[in-house]
Amino acid sequence: MARKILTSIYLTPAQKRALARRAKHRRTSMSEEIRIALDKHLQGKQDLDEVRVSFIAGKANKAVDRMVRKLSETNALLVNLRRRLRTARAGAGPSAKVRAV
Repeated sequence: MARKILTSIYLTPAQKRALARRAKHRRTSMSEEIRIALDKHLQGKQDLDEVRVSFIAGKANKAVDRMVRKLSETNALLVNLRRRLRTARAGAGPSAKVRAV
């Protein structure tokens, strides 16, 4: 085990709670979690969870973009259909039936 030097740091209450939760979940100490995070940061490594979240967020953004495009297309079709129905009703009178598109 490497020699350790006592160092004090200031954390926000939210940081301390999150750190305590993570340490409990991983069955480590808060100090060990800080050392691991610091080593990764100094080596320029991203946490695997961050990589996964970034990947999933990218996929979700693409899916949302596709949904927005489809909703816009559907909305345009419905606006056009509504316009055609109004035109057909106005020209045919109250008893006329409108043919489905």
